[in-house]
Amino acid sequence: DVATSNGPYSALTLAVAAQRTDTGLAFHRSAEGCRQIDVALSGETSQVELVRYAGSDAATPTSLNNITMHSAADPASSNHHVKLFLKARAAVSQGDVLDLTIVAIPNSSCTDARTPAPLTVSWNLTIATAAAWANQGSDDSTSDGPFSPLVLAAAGSRSATGLAFHQSSTACRQIDVALVNSPPSYVELVRYQGSSASASTGLNNITMDSGAGTNNHHVRLFFKASAGVTAGSTVNVTLVATPCTAAATPAPLTVAWNMTIAETSGWVNQGSDVATSNSPYSALTLTTAANRTDTGLAFHRSAEGCRQVDVALSGETSQVELIRYAGSAVATPSSLSNITMHSGASAGHDHHVKLFLKARAAVSQGDVLDLTSRPRTRPAPTRGRRRR
Repeated sequence: DVATSNGPYSALTLAVAAQRTDTGLAFHRSAEGCRQIDVALSGETSQVELVRYAGSDAATPTSLNNITMHSAADPASSNHHVKLFLKARAAVSQGDVLDLTIVAIPNSSCTDARTPAPLTVSWNLTIATAAAWANQGSDDSTSDGPFSPLVLAAAGSRSATGLAFHQSSTACRQIDVALVNSPPSYVELVRYQGSSASASTGLNNITMDSGAGTNNHHVRLFFKASAGVTAGSTVNVTLVATPCTAAATPAPLTVAWNMTIAETSGWVNQGSDVATSNSPYSALTLTTAANRTDTGLAFHRSAEGCRQVDVALSGETSQVELIRYAGSAVATPSSLSNITMHSGASAGHDHHVKLFLKARAAVSQGDVLDLTSRPRTRPAPTRGRRRR
């Protein structure tokens, strides 16, 4: 006979339990005047059931009437009792207290003058109220985006998204986390201790508690190295955090994260871009020219996303050179990196580059010089090979 339950119970756990849950409560009493007992429940009984037991096993027969309840029964296997269970998938509410009454009645077979009156026993089952999820200090639901698809694709190591999960409840500090719903292959969760990646990389049983000192960990979301994302897209990632199973443990928490991938802006002529050369040229004239010769070709483009441009040549470059210009004059500085190319720039800052054949260029009659300008921005619009 047990008058104290195993509670409190978790409504969340009970709702998904495929088997009935032992409450710990049991009735196993009789009187010298009558050992054969009938039992019945009353009160909030919809989610509970009485089960007849012989020792530690469910009994046969299962009837709740005429149960021999006597520790000295012969044979001993005849000594039965009843136990109270919450049903499988019991639909109880957080904070409930189930008030139950078991009534034990001497069976009609009892004729001894000492047969007692029926006995009423009250049982209470407490359903816990789940604790709330709480930020433990490093939780961050806002990304650092928008992100450049070109920068992510070129990254040799993972790139931080700025998103982090760091929550737990007073009922449970040990958290399992996972990305669900077919997460993109180019993202990953990394376990962190403070501002550094943790030596423990597992994503299960992570202590998330601001009061736990060096044991307080969290997880951060990263793009993997060389992440192949689509310009102009929104990356949707879902994280599910599952806590332990204490009675007041909250339900698993689903967190939706969104990251915006920027749409790359197109290259725009800023006014002095020229794609047609002044050719053809005379090899004889070029080989004797004391000064460099303007080809007429110029690069003067940028994108809305970046006005600072680096340029370089490839191909048959031995007899040619790029010169930085401000309007119609050679510019200072002369560097071919970090050139502001923007017709709307303040005076003296809008520069471009022009292509020249070198003084005394050693070219041959009939040559066609194949050259490619390679402009780069930070981050760059998608670039292609341009033949000059």
